[in-house]
Amino acid sequence: MEKIPMGLWSYLMEVVSFFKFIVLHLHGLNVQPLSKSSVDEISSAAEKWGFFQIVNHGIPESLIARVQAVGKAFFELPIEEKELYKREGGNNAGYGSNVGISADAKLDWRDTYYNNIVWPVSQRVMSKWPKQPSDFTEVMDEYSKKICKLWEVLMQALCGGLGLANENALDEALGGERKEIHFDQTPGLQVLKGDEWINVPCIPGALVINIGDQIEILSNGKYKSIEHRSFVQKNHVRMSWPMFCTPSQNVIISPLKELIDEENPPLYAASSFQEYLEQFFTKGLIGKEHLTDFKNSSA
Repeated sequence: MEKIPMGLWSYLMEVVSFFKFIVLHLHGLNVQPLSKSSVDEISSAAEKWGFFQIVNHGIPESLIARVQAVGKAFFELPIEEKELYKREGGNNAGYGSNVGISADAKLDWRDTYYNNIVWPVSQRVMSKWPKQPSDFTEVMDEYSKKICKLWEVLMQALCGGLGLANENALDEALGGERKEIHFDQTPGLQVLKGDEWINVPCIPGALVINIGDQIEILSNGKYKSIEHRSFVQKNHVRMSWPMFCTPSQNVIISPLKELIDEENPPLYAASSFQEYLEQFFTKGLIGKEHLTDFKNSSA
């Protein structure tokens, strides 16, 4: 995408200040190695917020528009066509409508399509990739290559912020798989900062970066995952493209040994990603209770 002119950027910063949300101008992402200021900005946002937006990230706005277009076209297909790609058995790849209601749970009401569209390619379930729209596979494949590059740069910046000599330490600890990021162009996303829910502003072409629980554990609590939610508006259809960095279920996640010493004991116990998922789905949408259960008693 084209860089945002500084005049417009100044205006956007005023808007961001009004909404109390962090947006980073990553004009230096295409420069290797990253400048210290870029590393400091990214790591500071991950530490203080755990949820931020980036602009001028190097992914063409035209490509993002194509991703949104094929996604919108798929969900507008007749239900019988979408169900050609429905989830089956224990495999969550494919199309589904989620409506989860219980006496003590929040409503989860949405149409979803899930697949491993980014990396590794070997884990793509191609039988669940829609044939309509006809350019779905082409667009998603091109987008995945851009996302992988952006993921590598962000992980290197986060490693730099932790003072790690190995700039690939976080990626390696996650198993080096499934490099995915999130973008959302519809109002309705909110994050919890302190005790206040803050609206995430919609900025054309921006990507939203969410520091998840696994990065919080690996960083021994320096980087923060943060609660977030979305709400619907009766006059607008809300569509988003959330993507996740997901380790294999047998990968053991624990604070990086380089960050542990007598003054900085591990705050979290080691556990497999499968154990984490079981705890997450057992606890449900109750704040961060699922993560608290992995904290060491002395933390």
